[in-house]
Amino acid sequence: MKKILLLLPLALMLVMCKSTKRKTTATAGKISNISYSEKFKGASAAETATLLKTLDASAETKSVLVLTQNFIGGEVTVVSAGKQVYKGYPITDKGTGLAERIAISNTADTRVLDSYTGNEVVLSASDTKKYKFAYVARTGKPKPAYKVLYSTKLKVFKPKKQKTAAR
Repeated sequence: MKKILLLLPLALMLVMCKSTKRKTTATAGKISNISYSEKFKGASAAETATLLKTLDASAETKSVLVLTQNFIGGEVTVVSAGKQVYKGYPITDKGTGLAERIAISNTADTRVLDSYTGNEVVLSASDTKKYKFAYVARTGKPKPAYKVLYSTKLKVFKPKKQKTAAR
């Protein structure tokens, strides 16, 4: 009788436990933190126009992908409308929070492949058509691995003020 009482909880624990499977498909880097916002101070119209002209992204069929936080030099490849539009090693500037700005096509989904984390971020064409700017940041956590913010405004990336030590 005592053996049965000891084996019953053990058997229940074994039945309830499952081994975890690690996904190696594109869904492994699934983003669960997508937001849409206009609630920040945007750059002036002149600054926005200058950036769009510099990136050749003024056309209605173009949007701007901005890589922001926690990029530390791992290879990132951006594929937009079936063409590789960027391949590099972005590093986030600690002062401004900006890593890279890239013009993308908003007529097809855009894939951001991050070799450092092994994840992929997919920016849908429907969202990039509605919003001119897509900001992608690494969270530093496994899930969600990225934050994506869509906006019609260009964020201001100015150096943060240095705190001076009191004497």
